[in-house]
Amino acid sequence: MLYWFKYLFLLLFLLAFVSYFIPVKNKDFYKLYAKNDSISQSLKTFRSKPLKKIKVNGVEWQYFTSGDGDNCLLFIHGMGGTYDFWWNQILFFEGEYKIISYTLPLEINSLEKTEQGIMAILNHEKVGKFIPIGTSMGGYITQYLIQNHPERVAKAVLGNTFPPNNLIVKENAVNRKLIPLLPPFLIGKLAENHLKKDIFNTSENNELLKAFLLSVPFSKKELIGRFDIVTDYFKSQSDLPQIKSIPKLIFESDNDPMISPELREQLKLLYTEAEVHAFHKKGHFPYITAMEEYNLTLNTFLKK
Repeated sequence: MLYWFKYLFLLLFLLAFVSYFIPVKNKDFYKLYAKNDSISQSLKTFRSKPLKKIKVNGVEWQYFTSGDGDNCLLFIHGMGGTYDFWWNQILFFEGEYKIISYTLPLEINSLEKTEQGIMAILNHEKVGKFIPIGTSMGGYITQYLIQNHPERVAKAVLGNTFPPNNLIVKENAVNRKLIPLLPPFLIGKLAENHLKKDIFNTSENNELLKAFLLSVPFSKKELIGRFDIVTDYFKSQSDLPQIKSIPKLIFESDNDPMISPELREQLKLLYTEAEVHAFHKKGHFPYITAMEEYNLTLNTFLKK
């Protein structure tokens, strides 16, 4: 009996070991979103445009830039995003503004490193004042930029995001410890189940959003790094005159599954001077699920 137990244990160990090397297959956006419509074609054209590269502290950043307006819009994606999640907003605004949108490198795992990369890109592009437009993790990064560079932030957009807090750390303490121990394919499966259970059904099962999120290239290292950014606490100084005077717009959704009502209220209490636009039943990604409403509201704010 002991003989077979040893072999069973060895077999389980080998299976667990091998599971760490099972690759996570990337899904094709255009197979998931099978419609050959104007949205699909515009995204395909947008993705064919070249990206720029810059090395910051030995890490390569890739970013997109277009437009040549006097004002610069910096689009900052969320935890599961990439530069092209903003393609519809970029096409809408690039005729009037200089546009920059980047994909966070997988090596970046703190607000400070994120800030260093962003400011290097802005300086390389000879941008003085800029308007950060962030969503989710990107909205948290935007707050960090506001606090550290208020003299360069002309306006700011905080989309479906949260203020500095300890709640997210407490709620995800176990997950943060488990993720490094799990094989990538299992993390990918758990993430996909989360998307189907919590994200898609609160976003009206938007086909475009499904294709975007399910086709994003996955990396365990990237996931851990971005989670560490989301939980990288900094003490807010939102009452300082130079920060309070920056015009701000808060986007929120009344059924956002990722940002609790408690954190939404904390954000509005932190920036009482901010305008607030609430989307109805559009979930965590209104810039995709309610593109026209998002763009028009943002445009009105920028014109003020």
